[in-house]
Amino acid sequence: EDKKPVVVWNVTSRCNLACTHCYAATQGPADELRTDEALAVIDDLAAFGAPVLLFSGGEPLARPDILQLARHAASRGLRVVFSTNGTLIDARLAAEFKAIGLSYAGISLDGMEEVHDRFRACAGAFQRSLAGIRYCRDAGVKVGLRVTMTKDNVGDIPAIFDLMEAERIPRICLYHLVYCG
Repeated sequence: EDKKPVVVWNVTSRCNLACTHCYAATQGPADELRTDEALAVIDDLAAFGAPVLLFSGGEPLARPDILQLARHAASRGLRVVFSTNGTLIDARLAAEFKAIGLSYAGISLDGMEEVHDRFRACAGAFQRSLAGIRYCRDAGVKVGLRVTMTKDNVGDIPAIFDLMEAERIPRICLYHLVYCG
């Protein structure tokens, strides 16, 4: 049987944070597909038989039409996943995720509060990401952590596993930092 690829799509370079390790940050206006073009790409991916479409960025939730794109992808039979910093997720958005049939939300957490907020160059980012995790979990959306490991945050990894246990977060993906740029 042919194995079809999981598609990771950086739908925008826009973001509400300014992470020190991000490869996607850009200056100036975002260069991205229009909504009609993006919907056509989703149709093509569905016709091809791609099983999963992971919306990433930048911050995919910074794209105004992201829910329309996610809804369309789900309606075409794709499993829809978000890779997000989680800071823009509130109860209403988590309920939308559930209604759309979002398969999974992977939320970036790069350490405990002090380390994460420094990585994300934003005081309060940790608490906002944690709130996003809780909103997803409470809405019945499968949620997990995405952790980029570096020499600056590796000491927080045991505490992140403790947090996962305390918050009933069932999944973690650990990534190594790819230095570029």
